[in-house]
Amino acid sequence: MNSYYFILGVSILVILSYFFDIIARKIKVPSVLLLLSTGILIQKISQTYNFNLPDLQPTVNVLGLVGLLLIVLEAALDLKITKEKLPLIGKAFTTALLILIGTSFAIAYLIYSMGLTHDFYTAYINALPLSVVSSAIVIPSVNFLDGEKKEFLIYESTFSDILGILVFDIVLMIPKSQGHIFAKVGGGLVLTIIVSLIAGYILIFLFQKINTKIKFFLFLSILSALFILGKIMHLSSLILILIFGLMLENYDIFFKGRLRQIFDPKKIDQVKEQFKLITFETAFLIRTFFFVLFGMTINIDGIFYENVLIIGTFILLLTYFVRFINLKLFFRGKSLFPAVFMAPRGLITILLFYKIPDQYKIPYFSKEVISFVILGSAVLMMLGLWFSKKKTTEEEFELYENFDHAHHNEDNPLWDQLYENHKK
Repeated sequence: MNSYYFILGVSILVILSYFFDIIARKIKVPSVLLLLSTGILIQKISQTYNFNLPDLQPTVNVLGLVGLLLIVLEAALDLKITKEKLPLIGKAFTTALLILIGTSFAIAYLIYSMGLTHDFYTAYINALPLSVVSSAIVIPSVNFLDGEKKEFLIYESTFSDILGILVFDIVLMIPKSQGHIFAKVGGGLVLTIIVSLIAGYILIFLFQKINTKIKFFLFLSILSALFILGKIMHLSSLILILIFGLMLENYDIFFKGRLRQIFDPKKIDQVKEQFKLITFETAFLIRTFFFVLFGMTINIDGIFYENVLIIGTFILLLTYFVRFINLKLFFRGKSLFPAVFMAPRGLITILLFYKIPDQYKIPYFSKEVISFVILGSAVLMMLGLWFSKKKTTEEEFELYENFDHAHHNEDNPLWDQLYENHKK
């Protein structure tokens, strides 16, 4: 009977998450808030009826690792590179890097100056996870903003995810580098890129040759295995996932000259759309269970401890101050609203926090602080969306919903406009 209840519970969570996604876009509330609230509610109900929940931490860690892979792959499959977009992509990349570095150093200095640790390296390791913007929360929330701001925020949050993970891995290597960090990181980066390009060409070649129905989860499994092997070999294995996604989405750039005779663009384009759909659907499931389970582990009472409120509030203030200064460089003479509030923390923040080695964990810099910042940044983003001037008509909302489910109504001119804007 327990198995029946488990399957029922999982099914209900997926159904709820689907409706949360629709509701979130309708009322401009980040769906992560609804998922976390669901987890917190389950936790409170279990406490009320004296039902002991199992240790969810190992499950959250596994889901987070799989989610990390899928988020990077999903982000790469959304990065369409064109000559027209290169200036925007360049500015988004620069802004994401500057905000990541500026925010991480500002939060690290806060931790260090408050006396939570007397080692700045330890402070920086703990600050980095809180400096990463969550593309998984931003991208579904900006569909209704003006074109330039929407595209900038999509690229910026995507780069923030990828750069945050890579910088965190590089910083963890510093103690082991024995003063040769640039040589080790540079050599490892070049080797990873070469291996990634070779693996990408091989995988995409096989991708177009396999005609069996069972192929997409096969390739996800291969990518997962390569990801783990890269970790074991101390390579930046997320670059492999990133490059594969970029090659699949932008095959016209990577497959030129004689390669055009080996790779069939029509076949690649056909399987690419199905691969993207399965990747996005799987990422949706992982995010659903991850945030609900994380919500079940949050200590709500702990969030309102005085030290948590003080530290968390200062972190949020520094986050948005650094973001405001950097966005001024991009939106010169333009309104920064609501872009300045589009800086939620999410899955990457949680996962990187769990990856901090025990010797660098700060006793008073607890999971409650992370939870406070995640919830606080999501609420601020919600307020920014609520007070944004851009309104969405019922027809536009319905078309965006259809777009997300790969339905294309060719008889509607408004759809064509929205579809073309997305492709750009």
